[in-house]
Amino acid sequence: MAQLIGMSEEVKGKTFLIDQDEMVIGRRKENNIVLDHASVSGRHCAIRREGGRCFVRDLGSTNGTRLNGRDLNVEQRLHPKDLLQVGTLELIYDSDEPADIEAADLPHTTQIEISTGPTGKPASFGSISPFGTRQKNTAAVWWIIIGVIGILALVTAVVLFVYVLNLK
Repeated sequence: MAQLIGMSEEVKGKTFLIDQDEMVIGRRKENNIVLDHASVSGRHCAIRREGGRCFVRDLGSTNGTRLNGRDLNVEQRLHPKDLLQVGTLELIYDSDEPADIEAADLPHTTQIEISTGPTGKPASFGSISPFGTRQKNTAAVWWIIIGVIGILALVTAVVLFVYVLNLK
């Protein structure tokens, strides 16, 4: 049996069975699945069962319906472990029906080229960073700067001391 399992705090652990051919999800009490939350519209989305498969479509909701993080603009087929977002509430779709995946349902594959040339480790990883190579030791420069500032401060103090003594 297909079901939706609540993941968001407001519905966490709640299970909603999909036991009719069409079920409406929304905030109104007459819906098949009632989600009483401010982000859910009165009639938010619908789940349709057809031949052991389930499909979801948005019903013009204010805050939208998302399937696996993507806005739902057309009816989409649900697969086990799909994340359905109704407003801001998250539900996981689960089904114990056998998976009969068609080629159209499979994700697009990426072509991989295999290089036959030699491989080895790079001479250095210095060129990887967009910020250039890291400075090895800047402590010596800082000690020189601090020393120069210290000497200038000491000379200024001596000059002021001599100036004050000459005024008296």
